[in-house]
Amino acid sequence: MSNLIIVLLLGIIIALIFSFQNQTDVVIYFINWSFTTKISTVLFITFAIGVLLAFISVLPVLFKYKREISKLYRKIKDYEKQFKVSQEQEKSPGN
Repeated sequence: MSNLIIVLLLGIIIALIFSFQNQTDVVIYFINWSFTTKISTVLFITFAIGVLLAFISVLPVLFKYKREISKLYRKIKDYEKQFKVSQEQEKSPGN
């Protein structure tokens, strides 16, 4: 856990240094809309959108694996029941 905190703090420090060194204003144009902002802000927003799109693109695979895992858990429970029944049949005095 402490390694994660150190990595996060290091990332925050690097991001702050980056943003302080990139204070140039840029104008963003989109269709009839435009605004002026710092280049570091544009880069951070672009990065965040990329991370979000990457996460969204992985979601179908995660759901597929979750369904597969739940199917396998159900199979395990069925096998455990079958094993328990076979164990009880072997212990019964009728055999």
